Amino acid sequence: MGTSAREILEEHAGGMRDGVRFRGLLPGGASTDFLTEEHLDLPMDFNELQKAGSRMGTGTMIVLDDKTCPVGMVWNLEHFFAQESCGWCTPCWSGLNWIERILRAMEEGQGQAGDIEKLAFQIRFLAPGNTFCALAPGAAEPLQSALRHFREDFEQHIREKRCPWK
Repeated sequence: MGTSAREILEEHAGGMRDGVRFRGLLPGGASTDFLTEEHLDLPMDFNELQKAGSRMGTGTMIVLDDKTCPVGMVWNLEHFFAQESCGWCTPCWSGLNWIERILRAMEEGQGQAGDIEKLAFQIRFLAPGNTFCALAPGAAEPLQSALRHFREDFEQHIREKRCPWK
């Protein structure tokens, strides 16, 4: 607790591979908000990560580099969460499947104008208090922060009708 993400990544995990640049990380596993370069020197503790807009979660870091498509990464996470839904509440079982389909379409070059807004709109229904458990709110976190930090990548998928990372 209290060690910076930069120290964890560079000293304890061996750093980024040669030729690969850091873009972001999920500091507490799949159901946390992305942090970016500006957050690397924050101490990894509950209060500081909360101030930065994320959380410790499971304490497992998932790193996004500049060779990985953030849309594809988030699609993979949302696909997982959609499959994990028990189906008890509509925002979760319906909303996560809808989100997963939109992200898949973007990755396959079939994204449409308005898809980003649909994703942002859906996130509101997955918020705490709208679902029976914490699965959907947790699933919304990487998506909402990816839209904030990597919006240009989502727009590029729609504009170019393809995943520019492939």
